[in-house]
Amino acid sequence: MSFSNIFFTTGVKYSALALAALLASGCSIFGDDEITYNELQPFDATVSPSVVWEGSVGKGVGEYFSRLNPVVVGDVIVAADRRGVVKAFNRADGANLWRVDVRDLTGGDAGGWLMPGDTARISGGLVANDGRLFFGTENGEVVALSMADGSLIWRTEIGGEVLADPAVGEGYVVVNTSAGKLIGLLEDSGEQQWEMSTEVPALSLRGTSAPTIASGGAIFGTATGKLTVAVLNNGQQAWVAPLAIPQGATELQRLVDADVQPLVRGNAVYSIAYNGQVAAVELTSGRIMWQREYASFNNFDLSVNRLFLTDTYDSVYSLDSDNGVEIWSNNDLTGRQVTGPVRFGNYVVVGDAFGYLHFLNANTGEMAGRLEVGNSVYVAPIVAGDTLYVQLRDGSLLAVRI
Repeated sequence: MSFSNIFFTTGVKYSALALAALLASGCSIFGDDEITYNELQPFDATVSPSVVWEGSVGKGVGEYFSRLNPVVVGDVIVAADRRGVVKAFNRADGANLWRVDVRDLTGGDAGGWLMPGDTARISGGLVANDGRLFFGTENGEVVALSMADGSLIWRTEIGGEVLADPAVGEGYVVVNTSAGKLIGLLEDSGEQQWEMSTEVPALSLRGTSAPTIASGGAIFGTATGKLTVAVLNNGQQAWVAPLAIPQGATELQRLVDADVQPLVRGNAVYSIAYNGQVAAVELTSGRIMWQREYASFNNFDLSVNRLFLTDTYDSVYSLDSDNGVEIWSNNDLTGRQVTGPVRFGNYVVVGDAFGYLHFLNANTGEMAGRLEVGNSVYVAPIVAGDTLYVQLRDGSLLAVRI
């Protein structure tokens, strides 16, 4: 099992990079085994991706755990850094359209070149809907900005860290906090309407499941390995489906967090748990339609009738979404701390912590192309048309085409 890409939440929080450094140094908290990773091997490339433009968004996310991602709306892509910088770019050529610092908008101290000032700690998002941009922070705030110029529309304090994308739709913004609370806000004003609590075990992974809004409900995974849905207009729980059952003698062995964002197609909801299973669940009832033994904490992708996922060992898989049957697997990237996968044309793309994008043939799983990008890829790329947008740990934003 690969622990180098994991955060734990107890009384103290550790970064994945710090944990990886501890393990690689030989001071393993799990024994004397040294963390290893696969060296890149030569292959016959069938695709040659390249960077068509590059921008920068502040200082990036540094060494912190983050799923902070860009968002594309029409001809615009918007990205943010952890400290509070939010920038909009022309999607075609990377030209800057506007830039704001959330700390200036909310009364914080952005500091200067010598003194850094406060940190907004943006960590959940970015998500766009109906001319608005939404995100959450580790400081327990949810913020809405105008997509047109970055001006502040509303800000709401919710009293819990937001580590995953908010879900926006049907008039609501729904956020899942690290304290196990799902909170529903009005999209227009940010006014809180309801709160739903879930159990949080003594030890859990650093991260939460981003909710998905569908059919009048907010679907999300819990830290106890369950998939559940809250009724959107009142926060009442509609059903619960178990994705994993805690097993083992230690709290570490019993980790079963369901931290991925559920995917919906028709009447099926797809989700996966750490130390658990990937499953298709009936949207209307919570009945498990099929399940298979895979474990992951990375978001996954659904394209036509294929599920693409990366597991805790950094292997990449393609499954038939109708029955969960494995179509192919690729183990070339073991230990490289890969991101979740995205379907990009005829390829499946993952990034790694060593600064590479890997392009796999979507039909066979064979390595088809590779691009060195210069810094750690910590979150799955965003696909928009013929372009792949990649945010790097140092704040770089790249547009990649093939």
